[in-house]
Amino acid sequence: MRADALLLALAVLTTGCASMPSARHRGTLQMSGPVGGGVGFEGEGRLPRRHAPVVEVTGAGVGIAAGPVREAMSRSASEEDAWEKLLTDAGLEAQDVRPLAGGTLTPAQAGRLLGQLMQKPVTLGNFPPRMAAGFLLREVLAGGEVSREELLRRVERFAREQVAVLRPDGYLAWALNGNTQQKVARVEWRDGAFRAHGFELGRFYSGKGGVFRAVDAQLQASDWRPLAEVYSDADVISRSLDGAQDAFVELYHALGQGLSRPMDSVAALGNLPAGVAALIASSPEYWERFRYMTQGEQVREVARLTTNVIATWGAASATTRTLTGLAAGAEATVPVLSLSAEGALAFERVAVPAGRAASVLSGGPGAAIILQRANTASKGGAPAKGPGQWGPAKESMSERARRYQEQITGHSADEAYWVGGVGKNSGGVKFDGFQDGVLLEAKGPGYANKFLDDLSPKIWFEKSGAKALMDQAQRQIRAAHGTGTTIRWHVAERKTSEAIRGLLKARGFTEIEVLFVPPQP
Repeated sequence: MRADALLLALAVLTTGCASMPSARHRGTLQMSGPVGGGVGFEGEGRLPRRHAPVVEVTGAGVGIAAGPVREAMSRSASEEDAWEKLLTDAGLEAQDVRPLAGGTLTPAQAGRLLGQLMQKPVTLGNFPPRMAAGFLLREVLAGGEVSREELLRRVERFAREQVAVLRPDGYLAWALNGNTQQKVARVEWRDGAFRAHGFELGRFYSGKGGVFRAVDAQLQASDWRPLAEVYSDADVISRSLDGAQDAFVELYHALGQGLSRPMDSVAALGNLPAGVAALIASSPEYWERFRYMTQGEQVREVARLTTNVIATWGAASATTRTLTGLAAGAEATVPVLSLSAEGALAFERVAVPAGRAASVLSGGPGAAIILQRANTASKGGAPAKGPGQWGPAKESMSERARRYQEQITGHSADEAYWVGGVGKNSGGVKFDGFQDGVLLEAKGPGYANKFLDDLSPKIWFEKSGAKALMDQAQRQIRAAHGTGTTIRWHVAERKTSEAIRGLLKARGFTEIEVLFVPPQP
């Protein structure tokens, strides 16, 4: 008996004690983070075993295996496929919740992954794969559930088309792994976008065939004209440090050159990327903090938000629309971006009544919206009332003209801003919009071919369209006289803006300011 006891003691010392879980914990799963829509468990992944990745499982009855079974699960989890590797390179960590490897990816799961990515810092190293992962997740949001095989096929497109992106530091890098390829130029905030030569931040480019070309939403070359050759840049240094610097630092410098004074009113946000401006204006709590920051703090915050939005959603530009133009019915379930009082980005799918005004991010599939708040302008110090009122526009226009007008005015093109009465029969004069004490007029694309190279109107246009423009200018000047407001015409084409400016000057109409503002993509 003593020999048996001695052998038992030696066995315990050698193998350790195996005990059953307490009754209180029996049948429960220990989670390292919240999981929505499923049950999670701790398996073993790329990090040390006690920090294993959390896997999202759509079902119940999943436990933790022990012994050889657990080791097999650990080996399987560590062998990442192309999709899992992309998520890791984009910034997800081992402890973050992920859908079960090999299973389908639903829109709800894609939304949760997008939400997690937005909480991760954006570095120069993970900026390219973050853009690729965001694009693929937004495809699922827009198109519905996909199998793992289809998801891997979509990932493979990036390799097949040799897709690259412009980083905030002015370098081209490959989308799937973030590796630096070559220097383009310093990124500048110009014409409503961050640009470096012919490249734009937030867009994909194909290096297939030895030259870089812009691609469409299917990642196919959309323009035959090459932007640059693909070459081995011997001058690129610190390739191994691609991930060491926060990506927003580069945009901080680009924005700082164009923002010369603090932004203490909603009107001042007009100099920012439209999507970021809409985010800030849509959060009264954050706006109250933002408007009292120093100029340097404001630029830093704008750069941080812009980098995050571009990396995850593909664009920081936005167009203003009503939800009647996005979906039919009494209400629509749409992906909505919001900003907390502390400046944290949040994403959720919510049901929104039709007719609600929103800013739509224009960055490819699964575009998110930013709901506008009617009381935001008054919080920023803008006048609550103007010299007129909104009323039916009663005019038809092309889709591109509608988009441009809504971009400029932030209001549905179905309505116009009338001064002196609503409607021509009431003696009213029509403007496209009114913001912050300025009467707005939008002249969309399509005028440039009506002017000669010397900016004079073509003969056939001189007595018709050009005359109509000057008649309209005269009516608007008379209507605005004595109201304490100014008139500003936004023109979508540079040539047209210069031509209209010349026509107004020739007639002595100095009361109208003409600005060239290109349409947002």
